[in-house]
Amino acid sequence: MMNLLKLVKYDWKRNAGFLLIVGALFVLTGGAVTVYGEVKNLDTDLIYVLTFLVYLAITISLCVTVCRTYERNLRYFNRRLLPLPALYTVLSPLLLGIAGLVVIGVIGVIHLIVLGSVVDSVHLRVFDILADRGFWAMLISCILFVLIVFSSITVAKVFRGKKGSWIGAALFVGLQLAIQWVETKLFPSMNVSTDQFFKSVNVKITDSPDQVVHVQASVPNFWGPLLFEAAVIVLLVYMMTYLINRKIQARG
Repeated sequence: MMNLLKLVKYDWKRNAGFLLIVGALFVLTGGAVTVYGEVKNLDTDLIYVLTFLVYLAITISLCVTVCRTYERNLRYFNRRLLPLPALYTVLSPLLLGIAGLVVIGVIGVIHLIVLGSVVDSVHLRVFDILADRGFWAMLISCILFVLIVFSSITVAKVFRGKKGSWIGAALFVGLQLAIQWVETKLFPSMNVSTDQFFKSVNVKITDSPDQVVHVQASVPNFWGPLLFEAAVIVLLVYMMTYLINRKIQARG
């Protein structure tokens, strides 16, 4: 475990400059949206939408960084020479991404509290979201998506040249379509995937003077899809570790 944490620390140091710059711009932009919206008396809904877009942009940047880190770890000869399990090659950038999401989430909670007190009298019950099983189902779906990208990169590395890139891209599309098709057949009433989660959210506002937003996601047939996606995650990780050990040649 200590060796895995050392790899995560190494991946962080290699990306720290970029992530810190993007993170600083993210915080400044989020603060600027709040201040500008209050000064110009923008519609409250517009301020929330703009803030959501800021958080979406930083999350996409983090995802791209994590995927690039994984690709470089497969390619770098010195990294592959380390006497460590291939599983660590997969988990290290994934844990870096999860840590980044935690940081973004903490900043988001603070921002929501500030935003609610500055531009609105409505306060979001953050613990309602964290306690809702739909939130965790969405998180599993996000991890699955990142691992699908990792798997596509891994398969692409098996083949040299442009052929590998095309095969990896085809696998990325094919895996998503196949998993979605199987989930639809096994769980027709499912509302667990990331895109469907937001459609199932119910919002209730209390009538008290200090209005509180209660958020609850209705997730029918929760455990089936969740266990299915968890099983797919395990299979993808096994496939990647097999290919890293047997098929992929590191290049300096």
